[in-house]
Amino acid sequence: MTSMETGHQPETRHPAGSDGTRRAQLVSAAVAAPALSALVLITAAGTDAPLGAPDYWPWLLTGLQVLALWSAGTRRWWGWLLGAAVQLPWIAYAVDTGQPGFIPGFAVSAAVQTHSFLVGRPRSRSRTDSEGRRVQVYA
Repeated sequence: MTSMETGHQPETRHPAGSDGTRRAQLVSAAVAAPALSALVLITAAGTDAPLGAPDYWPWLLTGLQVLALWSAGTRRWWGWLLGAAVQLPWIAYAVDTGQPGFIPGFAVSAAVQTHSFLVGRPRSRSRTDSEGRRVQVYA
């Protein structure tokens, strides 16, 4: 039988985790986002850049966002979570540079990406196939 016939999918890129694992991943993103936001604000404090923040921040944040989109597109579990976490530093950047019009978009993006992380990961169940072997099935 093929893996398609049994409903079995390999766990290489999209491992199912327990609720505790998922919670720990969310907490780690919730800690990383304010830390990166604080770095944006701290480095902006002493700069004389035209927008009020160092010129490298939009490049760094864009790079993180592109990495998040790529990883989500290749079904890595952390893709949507990274995308959601990078929105808070974007909000800090928007506030510091006087561009509040971007804040609603960043907030909506954070909500959508967090939702995608939470619902987009398959939950694994095991069952017995027609030959009596235990297989992982993703709902």
